[in-house]
Amino acid sequence: MLKLSRVAPHEWVFVYPNMYDNLMDEFNAGCELYEEGNLGEAKRIFRAVLAQMPDHLDAIHHLALVLSEQSLFDEARDLWEQTVRIGHKAFPQDFEIGGNLLEWGWLRNRPFLRCLHGLALARYENGETEEALKLFQELLSLNPNDNQGVRAMVQEALFKLDRFEDALEIARQYPNDIMPETLYGRALALFKLGRRREATAALQKATKYLPLVRKELLKTRHHLPRIARSNVVTIGGADEAYYYWEQWGRFWKEDDGALEWLRGIIRQAAKTHRDTG
Repeated sequence: MLKLSRVAPHEWVFVYPNMYDNLMDEFNAGCELYEEGNLGEAKRIFRAVLAQMPDHLDAIHHLALVLSEQSLFDEARDLWEQTVRIGHKAFPQDFEIGGNLLEWGWLRNRPFLRCLHGLALARYENGETEEALKLFQELLSLNPNDNQGVRAMVQEALFKLDRFEDALEIARQYPNDIMPETLYGRALALFKLGRRREATAALQKATKYLPLVRKELLKTRHHLPRIARSNVVTIGGADEAYYYWEQWGRFWKEDDGALEWLRGIIRQAAKTHRDTG
């Protein structure tokens, strides 16, 4: 049975029974098969692991990934629901979400954090934005360093719900972030709130650090760059810009003035460069 152990005043780590370590070779073999695309054999191994340890969170999570790739989305979601229930059951009564941490740096916390992320994404993709947002926010609360990039999904969900003040608060929590969802999201949130001067300053910063994103937003035709690779995104690259447009382009288009404002910022920057050059 899983449980949590306190390792610092507000920091906890999952503790697993000995069976967990005994099954790691078998589990890792399943992971290798999954990465090679042998879904059928990977599924068999993950189920064999679970027959021996039903609360093996990572095996359930990876089985859910296999089912998702086989378009068995409801079954995958049910498994993620199961893992989150198992994980939450391990929380002691004095564990307070919002005040206690399950940081990614502890390897044994990662299975639960991955499962929580999987369920949040499943709910989001099913159109359950509010429910997904709560899970994404729980992830940020448990692991503020956000090694999973959850803040990008939080921002997207908040924009979808027109909660622009809350989107700004997320940006404030990560002031040095260079993810486009945070940099450009902050600028767009300020614009939508009518705070034009602050928005312009934020957009100038965003275009300075990620110029390819603004180029992608202003294109009339969009194509996935040749450099794009599955499960890999180039920081500051054309693939990152394309993926940002793919997810966020609608938020820029739904406001008639946003893209024209962006064009104006670019024209002004070019004029200033010519005048000072």
